[in-house]
Amino acid sequence: MTEKELRESLGFIDNVVYYYCSIEAMYSIFSNKSFWLTFLESSNDSMELRLAEKIIMEAIKELKIDFPSREDIKILEQIELAPKDKGYKKYKPRYKYYGLSLVEDKDSLTHWERYANNAGGVCIGLNIALIENLFMVYALPDIVSDWLQAAPIAYSYEEQIKYAKSSVMTKIKRLTQEADDFRKIEHIYSTIYYSTLATLKPLFKHIGFASEKENRIYLKDGEAEATARHIKDMMNSPASNDRELFKNISNHIIELASKLNVLRKDIRHGVFKDGIRSYYALNLGAIWSDTLVPEVVLGPKCYQNKKELKSFMESCELYRTKLSVSKIPIR
Repeated sequence: MTEKELRESLGFIDNVVYYYCSIEAMYSIFSNKSFWLTFLESSNDSMELRLAEKIIMEAIKELKIDFPSREDIKILEQIELAPKDKGYKKYKPRYKYYGLSLVEDKDSLTHWERYANNAGGVCIGLNIALIENLFMVYALPDIVSDWLQAAPIAYSYEEQIKYAKSSVMTKIKRLTQEADDFRKIEHIYSTIYYSTLATLKPLFKHIGFASEKENRIYLKDGEAEATARHIKDMMNSPASNDRELFKNISNHIIELASKLNVLRKDIRHGVFKDGIRSYYALNLGAIWSDTLVPEVVLGPKCYQNKKELKSFMESCELYRTKLSVSKIPIR
């Protein structure tokens, strides 16, 4: 049984996606065991983070047709009015999103030319399932771990509408099940709307970028600390009957975010080709291995000596990472 087969027998399924970059960037990534999460508002998509508001409203219109009962329509109409809720203004999430763009294709001429030094760079395989598994190791449930996510991007209108409808209905269902009378909760409809918006904003991109088949690791700036404080407040609430649980969850959030180097105090600035940008150096030292980085492909115009690169990779603890050369016959 191979190591991969053993992992799969234990319920762990690899999910390898690819990062195209220059040799210099790869050197920095491997030396520091870190990938950079850059400010998404400075990405090459001028519609970045701007599609979700319209899609959510369209999704609500469709949901009112899908669920025509008077009670459902009443809830959906209230959510629809959330942007006009002036009393919720001070609670509105104002997230800054930082992300790492990864793709499904490991030997794409378009990606080589656009993102890997005009085909002179490399393509790094990254097993994002290990990153997702970190939250399980730290015993952090999904409900408190949305400050750092790994997910595929939705491009088509149909896919985005489906995603938005599912997200809205999931939040409504959770509330109706967990709260005796959720309508009495102040600003509850605005909470549903803005929490959905915060989730979907970094996951929707214009259809023109669909060929990239992007997967994204994204961070909500400062949300780890905010979530930890909220959990601690719950611990101190007179109604709390499990103070130790809340304390552990709060501590684990800060411990993990600190280890990953994504607390707000860890933000950095650097000079990129298009100017000065802020970023987080996502530290993956805790899970760094050839399972996390199973493969490196040299670009069709990359003249790096394979033996020397293999030696460097082994010095960075990547002993069994597969090293190959692009099969694209570019002149």
